[in-house]
Amino acid sequence: MKRSVCFFSLLVSLFLVLSLAGCWNPFKPHTGNGDGKPTEELLPRDNPQNVLHNLRVIYGVMDNNVNTPEDAHNLALKYRELFDPQFRFYFIDGEAPAIAPEGWWGKNDEVAGFDTLMTKRALGIVNEIQLSSWSPGAAVPDNRVSSEPPYGLLHPDWLCISVTSVLLDVVQGPNVLRVQNGLADFYFAADSTQWVITEWRDIRTP
Repeated sequence: MKRSVCFFSLLVSLFLVLSLAGCWNPFKPHTGNGDGKPTEELLPRDNPQNVLHNLRVIYGVMDNNVNTPEDAHNLALKYRELFDPQFRFYFIDGEAPAIAPEGWWGKNDEVAGFDTLMTKRALGIVNEIQLSSWSPGAAVPDNRVSSEPPYGLLHPDWLCISVTSVLLDVVQGPNVLRVQNGLADFYFAADSTQWVITEWRDIRTP
């Protein structure tokens, strides 16, 4: 068993390692609808919480129905809807793979990776993905400020949700890859009447 505290950077490493053999899934648990009952349906993206809900459902529920490459492509189209055209996933400094020399990748890379992994998942090469913990916080204003003139909030209309306490096990044959104590920040903006993810930042843990 391999252990790491860098959640999303390690998930990207999993993508690079398993893209030739299988698929990871960081959002496996059932999601709820607020009354204690699990729901497997996508929700209207009228707030950031619903966007994260849909991310979990697409990864942790709908992926179980992927049986053909066509299924994978169709699910990738739903996944694409969650992200802003200028979306960026930021790696921890010094941990970006060679395919992301600037330290981040964009929407097309994110969706292409998802499509590839869902296609591989249809082959059933990875035995099981288990997420034992996933704790999103409340949506709060993005309070980041510019370090250069004109000073002020970088994105006054954005909201942020921090996700903590991630425990992920990826089972492939006799091997188990464990990610624990993962942290990440998700940023959101309203695109017309719907919210989308604008940034996804891996956070280094102590």
